[in-house]
Amino acid sequence: MDPILIVDDEKDNLEALRRMLRGQYDVTIVESPIEALKLVQSQLFHVIVSDQRMPEMTGVELLEKAKKLSPLSTRILLTGYTDIDSVIDAINRGQIYRYVSKPWEPEDFKMTLRQANEAFLLKKELQEKNASLEKALKELTLLDRAKSRFLSLVSHELNTPLTVMNSFIDLISESKKELPADFAKAMGSIQGASRRLGEIVKEVVDYVRFETDSNLNRENVDLVSMAKLVLSDLKSKSEEKNISFDLNFPTECKVSVDPQKFKIALFCLIQDTLKRSPQGKSIELKISTNGLDVFIESTREGEPINREAFSLLETGQSQMHHHQNLGVGLALCRTIIEQHSGEISTSMKNGKSLVTIRLKRV
Repeated sequence: MDPILIVDDEKDNLEALRRMLRGQYDVTIVESPIEALKLVQSQLFHVIVSDQRMPEMTGVELLEKAKKLSPLSTRILLTGYTDIDSVIDAINRGQIYRYVSKPWEPEDFKMTLRQANEAFLLKKELQEKNASLEKALKELTLLDRAKSRFLSLVSHELNTPLTVMNSFIDLISESKKELPADFAKAMGSIQGASRRLGEIVKEVVDYVRFETDSNLNRENVDLVSMAKLVLSDLKSKSEEKNISFDLNFPTECKVSVDPQKFKIALFCLIQDTLKRSPQGKSIELKISTNGLDVFIESTREGEPINREAFSLLETGQSQMHHHQNLGVGLALCRTIIEQHSGEISTSMKNGKSLVTIRLKRV
């Protein structure tokens, strides 16, 4: 049974209350407020009921001290109408949950006690849930730090041998004409694989870095100029697939974004579009605004893209085909766009796959 404590210097009142509540609660009665406080220090009571007028201290004083010792316990004051001013003050200061006037009606008292006990159980449940959430949050924070630390180390350990390997590959590639045809072809494959491995390392490290760092250093930048810089960075990749870009850009489009992060988001979007676009086709890129929002649209032919592609390690592509896609690019793009309070979505338009970014012009 749920434990409650009743304090009153009148023994007859204590016995009457204990008989009334017998079989419903684990009732402890005590005549001295000092003894009551000693009990509160050593035991958790769901409800503490105290008379107001006692020789050692008033009920309000007792319940005020009890609150400090046992914040979860619900406190009820027994009082006469002559003490109503001190009762109102105690309620306003949060020292008591409710007061019961003398003489009390047994059923009303039982209902008040039941509600007070339920209030305790609710507070205790919330405290336990908050403690569980705090513990989970700490564990997630530690995991995030461990993940970032692990990937930082992995990045360093992978990039170091990659740098050495690429240096020798470049050195050997300079003299391709002097190499046998089969050897030169093998070197070309190694060079491509090494480049792809470097891209994978960068994609994963960038995703973890930006996922854990949501801070934005906003500046007013021209989105059109930024998009053209990204296209310049991806020129060699578009030439490899013989893909052209059909640009529908305004003269300029000023937006408030974190330049470093948003350029990476655009890079990920356009690079992913290049990977999914068939050889020799064109990609339509459009930047527009309705005054309040800015829209960036990427339209291409080829396999449709689904919403899952914006989740980490989900390529959103048919498993029947092999694609050089780790499923990080669009996830990183979505993370950065959402940090800017924007949205990214996918749809079909005139039989083509369309990815749209909507961004507020703040």
